[in-house]
This record gives sequence, structure tokens and C-alpha cells, in this order.
Amino acid sequence: MNAPARPTKRILWVDDEIDLLKPHLLFLQARGYHVDAISNGDDALELMREAPYDLVLLDEQMPGRRGLEVLQVMRREDPHQRVVMVTKSEEDLTMTEAKTEEHTSELQSH
Repeated sequence: MNAPARPTKRILWVDDEIDLLKPHLLFLQARGYHVDAISNGDDALELMREAPYDLVLLDEQMPGRRGLEVLQVMRREDPHQRVVMVTKSEEDLTMTEAKTEEHTSELQSH
């Protein structure tokens, strides 16, 4: 008897430079992940309201709403959403601000 198929893990990647991340998106897709790529926080929030994601990769520095602002809304709407904040910034201020806001997200610099 075959084991039941595992549901595809869903990732939402939010980054204003999403086109530059195409190799990473293809890598994840090749490993069986469903990846939605979106270039701004407002559209990301809309997608999250339509369907749940197992993980959100969220850029901090974007036009319009900053990543931390989007994260605040995400936390209000789903306090258990897994989020990895990604930033090019090497300033400690970004990490300090995230921690001060009591965000429980994992922070990673790329």
C-alpha cells in the first residue's frame, strides 16, 4: 500500500527585487515547494488572506510598506505565521528594531 502523498509546502517570497532571485525560486520549486513570488507587501498580505503559507520570506527594504510594517500586520492576522526576514542592510539598527518590536521572526542577512 502506498503512503499518502505529502501536501506541497507553500512559500511566499516577498522582495522588490524578486526577478534577481529567480535561481533561488527555481531551486525551491525543483525540490517540490510551491513558491509564490511577489514584489510588495500589500500584495503579499492579500495572498496570505486567500491561502495559508508554510513560510514567508520577507524583505525588509521595499518601496511602500517596509518589511517590518508588513510583519506587524501578518502577526496581527496570524500570530503563528513563520517568517524569515531578509535584508541587504548590514546595519545593526534593522535587527535591533525587529527585536524591539518583539518580532519572533528569524532574521537573516543576504
